[in-house]
Amino acid sequence: MRECAVVGRPNSGKTMFALNFAAFLGSKAVDITFRTYDGLLTCRHFIIEEARRELCSLTAHKTRSIQSMILKMPVGKATVNFKLTDTCGITEHIHADENIRRGMAQTIGLMRTADFIFHIIDAADFPGEVIASKDNNIDWEIYTYGTARGNYVLLANKIDLIIAKNNLPKLKGYFPEALIIPISALYSQGFKEVKAYVARNL
Repeated sequence: MRECAVVGRPNSGKTMFALNFAAFLGSKAVDITFRTYDGLLTCRHFIIEEARRELCSLTAHKTRSIQSMILKMPVGKATVNFKLTDTCGITEHIHADENIRRGMAQTIGLMRTADFIFHIIDAADFPGEVIASKDNNIDWEIYTYGTARGNYVLLANKIDLIIAKNNLPKLKGYFPEALIIPISALYSQGFKEVKAYVARNL
């Protein structure tokens, strides 16, 4: 089964995207498997709305470990399963919390093994001071790694906001080799294009 990793900075919209994309594909409920850094597995069943309330937050690093769900997608006349894995947000800095540091390490490890990388960027916050330079820039590092290995797509989130739409040309200029799909994780905009990308590559 092919796996797609959803990666990016904290609060870029990774968990909201993962849950709403599952809903877009027709899931009313999901079984989410949580895997900690030391390999402990737990599984919980969520109604999508319940998962949004419990797992999404404006607080940074709400997601501290890998959390995966198996989704179904029609491809031609068949239905194909794939794994969509949400991750701990990663930054340039060493976090004071050991659990968050381990979560970041998990994310980096998963990027090496996943079949696809969905790199989510908050387009409404671009370019911010944090990403004004390519030096010591985690988004640039993810982009460089992703485009070199292939099966990488950049999801420009919050396209429902005017500032994000206005920032798209800057984003395309900053990441010239990336396939960029504008989305709104909150309102499921752009999900048809994301679905088509996944279907082409399963």
